[in-house]
Amino acid sequence: MTDAHREIQPAHYIPESKQWLPGPSQDRAEHMSSFMRVVSWNVDCMRAEPDLRLDAALSYIQHHVFKCRTNRRCPEPCSILLQGVLATAFNTILNNKWVQNFFVVIPSTTDAWPKLAKYGSVTLLSRSIDITKSTSIHFSCSESQLHAIFIDVKLSGLLDTAKAPPSSESVVTLRIANTHLDPLPDGAPIREKQLKLVANALMQDGLFGGIVGGDFNAVSPNDSALVESVGLLDAWSGDDEGGFTWGYQPRSPLTPGRLDKLVYTPRPGFFIDTPKKIAVGKKYGKLTRRRWISDHYALLTRVQCVFFASDASDVI
Repeated sequence: MTDAHREIQPAHYIPESKQWLPGPSQDRAEHMSSFMRVVSWNVDCMRAEPDLRLDAALSYIQHHVFKCRTNRRCPEPCSILLQGVLATAFNTILNNKWVQNFFVVIPSTTDAWPKLAKYGSVTLLSRSIDITKSTSIHFSCSESQLHAIFIDVKLSGLLDTAKAPPSSESVVTLRIANTHLDPLPDGAPIREKQLKLVANALMQDGLFGGIVGGDFNAVSPNDSALVESVGLLDAWSGDDEGGFTWGYQPRSPLTPGRLDKLVYTPRPGFFIDTPKKIAVGKKYGKLTRRRWISDHYALLTRVQCVFFASDASDVI
């Protein structure tokens, strides 16, 4: 098995026929956005009731993150990166009415995951954003059948008004990766190889910028320097403990850690906000039987591309 990029199909929902079809949605926003929000969340493949927990996770994102009170309320431009989705729970995403109305799902089927994978990553992209390409890397070095998903999207870059009229706009390509790196302290060398593959994909020619979110399983001392060693920057700007995303739901006998991260390619004009921890303390179920949605917190950020005339080579 090699680490080659594989083309994968997005899927969009057709309400008239009540089915998901391969390919991007034909919806087009009236105005191309210059920004988007990115959510990353490991929804935990290890606990009971994966369907109920995944449904609760999507409901939390809909109602509390994007403030969409009904299934007819359109979210702002966004991408939702989910990890730890059990294959048996994949249809929970496809059956969600809000997802059906406003998102494309990548991949369209769990058949796009590594052959023996029992869980994997899924990316949701709001239909208000144009997707031009979707691929996957199956990590040949993974002992857990893990992978990375990549989508290329179009955003409007705001021109430098000192050099061009304020009404001018250019279209840039942003690559978004969603990944889950191998676990455990002795998996550090494997994680390095995996993140290097992701970083190389985010820094290919023709891209304005790249961002990767996911569960980095950063549990060993060597993981602290891993992001910069592959040429990426960590969007987190606080102390490490303040960014811990795992170990509290419930309290673990293992040391809590900042397992989940959002990192990006360094370049002028590509901006990403410091991630905010969300889904902290969130549970589901009846009042007499409340359970954690996930053992991980989620992360939320906002990215924006600002185009300058000198960046003309990065416009596609």
